[in-house]
Amino acid sequence: MNASLPLLVVAAALAALCAWIVVPPPNGAAIVATVAAIELSPYLFALNTILLVAACRSRGPFRIAAIFVSALNVALCACPIGALIVSGERLVAPELSDKGVVVDESSIPFVLGDEQTEMRAYLPRGGVANPVVFAVYGGAWQHGSPDNDAFLNRTLASQGYAVFALDYRHAPRYRFPDALDDVRAEVAYVFAHAARYRIDPARAAIIGHSSGGEMAELSAFEAGSHFRALVSYSGAVDLTQGYEVTPDPDPIDVRTVIVAYMGGRPADSPERYRAASPIDNVRGGAPPTLLIYGDRDHVVDFRSALRLRDALAARGDDVSLLTLPWTEHGFEDVPWGLHSAVALGAVEAFLRRTIGD
Repeated sequence: MNASLPLLVVAAALAALCAWIVVPPPNGAAIVATVAAIELSPYLFALNTILLVAACRSRGPFRIAAIFVSALNVALCACPIGALIVSGERLVAPELSDKGVVVDESSIPFVLGDEQTEMRAYLPRGGVANPVVFAVYGGAWQHGSPDNDAFLNRTLASQGYAVFALDYRHAPRYRFPDALDDVRAEVAYVFAHAARYRIDPARAAIIGHSSGGEMAELSAFEAGSHFRALVSYSGAVDLTQGYEVTPDPDPIDVRTVIVAYMGGRPADSPERYRAASPIDNVRGGAPPTLLIYGDRDHVVDFRSALRLRDALAARGDDVSLLTLPWTEHGFEDVPWGLHSAVALGAVEAFLRRTIGD
């Protein structure tokens, strides 16, 4: 049977996705495709390898074309895998111990300003003083909910951490520091009800993603912070520089996003921008910090993470930077992707060292 044409059609369809592994994303839809293609590259590599073998065994006028497209797809998919191998990071899932922890999930009603909302709680069943992790979702300060990052939150809870996924009011209706104040209020509420939730406030960490990373960093760096650990997934570091030096390409229009959050340009309110930029709020005595950034991020330049790492290290603080090669912004949205497992392993080891038993 002449199967070369169907194989070519399938290979061409896959090429439309695999191409985003190397093509910089020009818009929001494209960045979703880029994240999917890179993070699913191991699965796409296997699928395209099967197609390549099938094309080599096929007959017909489209055989050479099917072989060429399949081989090109295999090569594209090998790029992020090879970059991770060269970096020395582990390709396999983290070895999380099976603690037999049963996790209860619930919603905690809360009022932020004049808005009724809720936190999402992932609580280990049992224990009287569990370490606690606060999770702040990303979404350009404008989108998202506490249901984001549920896989990570559930996984950490299964390791014995009480996890609270926080909410906050969104820009552009609400401007800085409203969202940060919301995070502070929710953290304070949970601490005030430590006995009810069976947590140990002395062993608290905060994890933020992207725009949530900015708020997590600011919360951990402020004077009097009770956090013992900070994890930032691609958190915004310097809003002034983010406004002045935009990515190329700029898939989410970073400048517009920042203005919507801040209510103006840096020239209009430089002090306000400094107050919202973690790099300008680094202090000696900050909690141990784990920064996780992708080196192909087209939203938050990973070089800002280098600056933040160096600023913390210069003050003698405990800081680690995990730079993931060939990784785009929001990679953790694909829990079973190429880089999520690497990051999860680093997070679990970091939390175990800082707030674990």
